[in-house]
Amino acid sequence: AAAGTPSPAATWDFTLNGSSIKSRLDSGAMTIELAEAGTYALSVMWTNSADAVEATTASLLVQKDDTPPVTSGIDYSKVALAYLDARSSFAGTATDVTSITASGTGSYVFTKAGTGVAIQRSDAGFVFGDGAYVQTQVLSNQPTTDGLFTVVDVTLTSYGSNLGQLIDGTGVNLKLRNSAGSIQALGPVAGQGALTLGAVTYGTRILIGGLIDDVLDVLRGINNSGAAVSVPHTGLVDPLPTRFTTGRYVKGTLHRLVIVGRPEGKDWPVTIEQVYADFRRGE
Repeated sequence: AAAGTPSPAATWDFTLNGSSIKSRLDSGAMTIELAEAGTYALSVMWTNSADAVEATTASLLVQKDDTPPVTSGIDYSKVALAYLDARSSFAGTATDVTSITASGTGSYVFTKAGTGVAIQRSDAGFVFGDGAYVQTQVLSNQPTTDGLFTVVDVTLTSYGSNLGQLIDGTGVNLKLRNSAGSIQALGPVAGQGALTLGAVTYGTRILIGGLIDDVLDVLRGINNSGAAVSVPHTGLVDPLPTRFTTGRYVKGTLHRLVIVGRPEGKDWPVTIEQVYADFRRGE
């Protein structure tokens, strides 16, 4: 920043190895994916009729990493009811997805519902535009009677026309919603409020999780800063979802989603903390 009389104006550039890449910045935001190795630099010159001053150039060296990617330490096909990511099998076309087949023990197929903007599949995940969304088949006798959790990896680009349903559905279920820019986890017991998981920064990838525990009568979550939060959820009956929904009223990209159940009288097949840490490590 600079001050002066008259007020100085800024001219700036963003370069990679000395060549300007200013035009490649994301539209409407000074952000960019650093996909190439090299030296990135942001330079600023402030000028008025009296003088000119150059700010200290901010630079960042990005080096190529030739080490193999870290693979997931969790086999979601065995421990999750449903797991979705950009590699999930889908029907339709990449510009009009009609269903997504999840891996996992539940054999869930998320089928297109609603009207309006079509669902798209990109290398980063499934893109929703506050139009069509997906939901599972009608479910029964799900192994969730002692608990249920979900972890969602998503980039929201703007607010939709209603509460954004990152995970929702019918039955005695868990919900993760974007409520006017606030991510909330909601359990099935009315009148006990919502557990806040942080504010949305649109255009920024976030990772959040929500959990209902019928053994401890608690609603828990992991917020967008990675912190654990919880509230008592007394009066909870056995979680028993009859349908899951995702993408309704959502504008953005769903990168990954997992749903895990806890059968009656048994331990969690994997914990929400383990899944969150696995998601943090990357795909």
